[in-house]
Amino acid sequence: MPSPDGLGPGLLGVCILAVALHVYEGLFEWTATIFSLAIVAWSLVPYIVSVVLAYATGRQIFGIFPAFVALLLDAYAFIVVRFLSHSSTAALAYLWVPFWNLVLVVPLGAAAAFLWVKLRHATKRVP
Repeated sequence: MPSPDGLGPGLLGVCILAVALHVYEGLFEWTATIFSLAIVAWSLVPYIVSVVLAYATGRQIFGIFPAFVALLLDAYAFIVVRFLSHSSTAALAYLWVPFWNLVLVVPLGAAAAFLWVKLRHATKRVP
């Protein structure tokens, strides 16, 4: 069984920021309905996957990097939709950004973290 060493303050901090952003979006920017709560839950799935990934590997970096990049994309989407866009379909980003986080950002972030760990350890073994 992997150790819980992968769950540390860095990953916890990123996840708390993500929960704060999405709860603010879902409860204070929209009318609080079952649909808005479902959107909040859908938006948090990539972060749950990042935590599971960090726990399964026992390394915090495998969860921090994908969660941080997903948080950056979520914050960018929030700023663009809320403050910069005047399109009536801009709010569809709240449905699609979690999908892209789940399909692209988390796997690519985990792969980048894996490569970083491998390259870091490879340079340490060289005499």
